[in-house]
Amino acid sequence: MTKITEEMVRSYFPQLSEIKNQEYAKKAAEIWVEAFENSSWEDIADAQFATRAPGVALVKHTESVTANALMIARNTVEKYGYEIDTDILILAAVLHDVCKLEEMEMGDQGSKTSRKSSLGKIYQHGFLSGYYTQKYGLPNEVTGLVVAHSGQSKVIPRSIEGMILYYADMMDADIHFVQAGTTLCLETH
Repeated sequence: MTKITEEMVRSYFPQLSEIKNQEYAKKAAEIWVEAFENSSWEDIADAQFATRAPGVALVKHTESVTANALMIARNTVEKYGYEIDTDILILAAVLHDVCKLEEMEMGDQGSKTSRKSSLGKIYQHGFLSGYYTQKYGLPNEVTGLVVAHSGQSKVIPRSIEGMILYYADMMDADIHFVQAGTTLCLETH
């Protein structure tokens, strides 16, 4: 297994440098390192975003969701003047799918494919991300957002940050599902 480091995680998600409390940013990077070490993936680049969208790397999806969420947040602040906690939003966006490192494993077709792991078959998506945020002492708001980000969750986002993360993630996912010619999130949630 190729090791990943906190520095590598920070290079994948440059938005972590924007967080005011850099101790939280450090913890987010540590979570990615631990989750990868607990996974069956040999290389972080092979970890996939979804079984229905082969060839879409989890790291790229996560960075895209984070960048899009920040753009939406900044636009919302500029246009409407609403207060948005971008630190909470960045942390939740970077960590929303870290659970997929353990929920998924390489598929039968090899690199760029995935299937649910034994853990992924029994845990609701997002649960493990929430566990990690609590284990590392991140704010409860981050835990709430990572648990509520998925349409599978019975928890509905109730904050502006939660809405932004939910829709940024669903948009990015459905773009890949359109490309793959498969069922959209919009059709299942």
